[in-house]
Amino acid sequence: MAASSYNPLSGYPILLEFTMPTLEEKLIRMYQQPEIQAHSWEPRLFWKEIDARHPFGALKVDPRELEVLFASLVGEPSECIAALNAESSARGDYMPRGDFLAANARRHELPLLTRIYA
Repeated sequence: MAASSYNPLSGYPILLEFTMPTLEEKLIRMYQQPEIQAHSWEPRLFWKEIDARHPFGALKVDPRELEVLFASLVGEPSECIAALNAESSARGDYMPRGDFLAANARRHELPLLTRIYA
């Protein structure tokens, strides 16, 4: 069973499918794949740098959204798309967020990802 936490910005609970360190490790692995590297996105677009030699610090964006984007580009099934779509449906969004991100990735577009303020 997935753990949940409360997101004070949206007022809705966030389902955590797995621990964040595991998800962050997966994102770093996916970022280093050729399909992602072909876009020439700098790590600082998604992560705060620790220093010049360590570009993968704390995430700047929602890791679940980044996982959906990267998984779509790499061609792997996303583990977070269902949770994002469920949250979108609960808010009454016009298009489910996970599907929107996957569609953007298929069009080789970089959508505006939800920023993490910490």
